[in-house]
Amino acid sequence: MPPRTLQGLREHGVVAKRCRSCLRVALLYPAVYSAAVASLAYQNLYYMLNSIDYVQAERLVATSMAGEEPPPRSLETGTPLDRFDLVLVPVSYELDYVTMARMLEAAGVPALRRARQPGDHPLVVVGGPVPSMNPAVALELADLVLVGEAEETVPRLAEQLYTGGREAVHGLACRRGFLAPGCSEPVGKAVAWSLDEAFHSTLQFRVPGSGEPWGEAYMVEASRGCPHMCRFCMEAHFLLPTRHRSLGRLKQLIEQGVEANGVRRVAFYALSFFDHPSADELLEWVVGEGLEATIGSLRADLLDEDRVELLHAAGQRVVTVAPETLSPRLCRATGKCIMIDVVEEIAGWAWRRRMHIKLYLMLGLPGETDRDIEDYVEQLRRLSRRAPPARDAIRVTVNPLVPKPWTPFQYLPLVDRKTYERRVRVLRRAQSKVLSIDALSYRYAYAQAVIARGDGRVAELVAEWARLGGRLGQLWTAARRLGVNPDSYAHGPPEERPWEHLVRPGYPPAALRDSYRAALASLKA
Repeated sequence: MPPRTLQGLREHGVVAKRCRSCLRVALLYPAVYSAAVASLAYQNLYYMLNSIDYVQAERLVATSMAGEEPPPRSLETGTPLDRFDLVLVPVSYELDYVTMARMLEAAGVPALRRARQPGDHPLVVVGGPVPSMNPAVALELADLVLVGEAEETVPRLAEQLYTGGREAVHGLACRRGFLAPGCSEPVGKAVAWSLDEAFHSTLQFRVPGSGEPWGEAYMVEASRGCPHMCRFCMEAHFLLPTRHRSLGRLKQLIEQGVEANGVRRVAFYALSFFDHPSADELLEWVVGEGLEATIGSLRADLLDEDRVELLHAAGQRVVTVAPETLSPRLCRATGKCIMIDVVEEIAGWAWRRRMHIKLYLMLGLPGETDRDIEDYVEQLRRLSRRAPPARDAIRVTVNPLVPKPWTPFQYLPLVDRKTYERRVRVLRRAQSKVLSIDALSYRYAYAQAVIARGDGRVAELVAEWARLGGRLGQLWTAARRLGVNPDSYAHGPPEERPWEHLVRPGYPPAALRDSYRAALASLKA
């Protein structure tokens, strides 16, 4: 496939497909191009759709994450968004809705579903983890919500729309994987049970020389789901059950992918890579093939010195682990206990190989006190004293716990701003030449929480926020204009959970309540 021009640069991996009678799909990524490149889900959607004979899918991305957006046009042909039959939007993060709404409005397509005329505008469909776990916001923005995994929903949607037109799509509504306004019963989640049989792209688009993604790598999904099921983790709950691609299939994909894309690095996607039964053998094979590898956050309790050496041999220069908390008391509530002695041991293995270590910590956990944060400072200082004299030998990223739907911690309120920012200031006392601390803006976490726990009124808030420009501070302006109180969603009563009446993720709400009660009970033990 010949590369096309993208903003004056030659792009690799573009699908050059022309078909007058094809179903035309605008695959809208609600973020900028560099983020779209790094999204394996988006890459797979693009090639999966174009592998269907009667579908022509083209990509549309945002030019910026806030401010005025020009009318979106496809990267392939420059076709305006409103000329397509279907606009398909994967939503992985709550604030993606705001960018999606900005792009729709810029195209002359009203962001709110009720303001669109079926004959005048394309069908707008959203999917991904955020709308699957709480479709209440999405239902007011989209004509249809895909609940669950794309391999089981997107081809069926395309076939129905191509063979029967827009009216035929109503035949999918309210069945497993397809939620539409007015469904009388919750919709079950669609699941791709066999990853070996599920679609996975070999070709992947990027601009050569740009460094995206992951230093120009072939992205491959090793596993889906996570057996550890931490109480705060929406992605693990969304991706139930845990599944692995076989070693043979992964080798086949990697061999074909690195050749097709002209790269020598593999980026593995997995919530817990070393839970794959063949993880060590796979990495050894990658190294033996003369390739490098990148793996994101790793389960610290699955690491040993041999595995750190294997990561080093694969060219990885940072070992990233997410203890979330350094408190033996709080960790029991989260369901994830990675104590400082384990972190120290991993850091020592990494430093001996001139690798850096990156830690993720979470503030606002149930039962957390200022004393806990002061203890974190002492533990981090102790870790720093062991570090080599290298800048950022230890990098710590801090964020608030954002309570997510269909997790045991959905019953919690978001930590208040004063408490979070005070505890961040305390934590920053641990900073030194070897240890840096980066804290997520509270306002960003607040906006996430409002949308994550939102309903139809929050969809109106998103649309108004987008019309104002989508900047973070404009959330409160939009809320005042509409008379919406965002605090009622971020900090409000946990008994208001619209998502429990819309979807069935594969486990009952009672299981979450029991897990939440167990978390609180563990704090008293």
